[in-house]
Amino acid sequence: MTDYTLRSQRQNLTSIKNNNQVSWNFAALQFFSFAALSLFGTYGMVYFQRRGLSKIQIGILNSVVSAVSIFSPMIWGITSDWLRKRKPLVVVMHLVSALLFPLFWFLDSRSFILLCSIRAIFSFFFRTSVPLIDAWTLDHLSREGGDYGKIRSWGSIGYMIPLVASIFIFSSSSAGQAEVLLPMFFGVSLFRIISAIQAIFLPDYSIKKREEINWRALNIYLHPFALVFFFSVFIRTFIFAPYFAFFNIYLDQLGVADNMKGLPWIFAVGAEVVMIAFSGSLIRRFGAVSGIISAFIAMSIRLFVLSATPSWEMILFVQLLHGFTFGAYHPASIQIINKITPDFFRATGQTLVSVVGASGGILGSLAGAVWAETNGYTILFRNLGLCALIATILMSISFSVWKE
Repeated sequence: MTDYTLRSQRQNLTSIKNNNQVSWNFAALQFFSFAALSLFGTYGMVYFQRRGLSKIQIGILNSVVSAVSIFSPMIWGITSDWLRKRKPLVVVMHLVSALLFPLFWFLDSRSFILLCSIRAIFSFFFRTSVPLIDAWTLDHLSREGGDYGKIRSWGSIGYMIPLVASIFIFSSSSAGQAEVLLPMFFGVSLFRIISAIQAIFLPDYSIKKREEINWRALNIYLHPFALVFFFSVFIRTFIFAPYFAFFNIYLDQLGVADNMKGLPWIFAVGAEVVMIAFSGSLIRRFGAVSGIISAFIAMSIRLFVLSATPSWEMILFVQLLHGFTFGAYHPASIQIINKITPDFFRATGQTLVSVVGASGGILGSLAGAVWAETNGYTILFRNLGLCALIATILMSISFSVWKE
């Protein structure tokens, strides 16, 4: 064997080793970014409720987040086009949100307008970071190869680990004050700072300029099948926005201890990971539409069970349906939007999905807040379950009439 061949083999092995190391670093970025998301998603609304916010105010607070989601992806996309890089944006988003989050400690219902303003700014930097990390990860994989699913799965693991830790850190009481949730503030800011540091050491890639959003070409979405799909996007966020806002507050009302509030989400995300692992083969066998319909059936069951004031064990059990409501829906929706959208129009299609979804989130947050305020959580979950059931029937009929 010649010296040249030996050198070539060593270089190849070194390249593979370096690529594996970079992939692990992207996995770590997913892990820490989702760790912050899990703590705020689980305990954030409980904290605001204990700071004196009414159900209506919590609904308004969440509708602000959905409103920001309408335009923030476009702003960050334009910024990406200008910089032709993703690393600076990811670092800035994580650092700014880490600095803004502690401000919530000093705000309550008496400073509601200021709270909404800070929440809007915080969401602008917080919510869009995960899609941007996904895009950055795909940039890496498109150049070096690898398995996106394996890297993304570390995000789900990162979501669960802080919730496992919360069992030992948070109070075993459900009647605590807002101050007992102080560890959430340290955790969210710390994980965001670690994510920013992790991002600094990752390679950046020059990205292609996105195509301009061509709103005149929206007539490709006037096909009945596309309209039914966008209805599913709208109604899903209409249902899930109030569900995510009030579920953990509902657990608080049922007397679930603070250190146990993360357990239902450990069950949920675990089921999601399993479903996503098999989603590709299931969609190939049964079709993407079946994934959408099964998600809505599971959604209605999940909500009707919650409306019946179930036992703790039953709550944990129905959380496993998250494997369908997210684990089946998300891959199926991605496949559908990619099929009905031409390559040259993909950025516009993704933006439209965000706008439709955010619109559903705004209306759902406000409607859910009114139902919860006037009739309580039992009626809230029952009404949301009815919405899911009616949507399931309408979509089953519509998808059977109008094919892809």
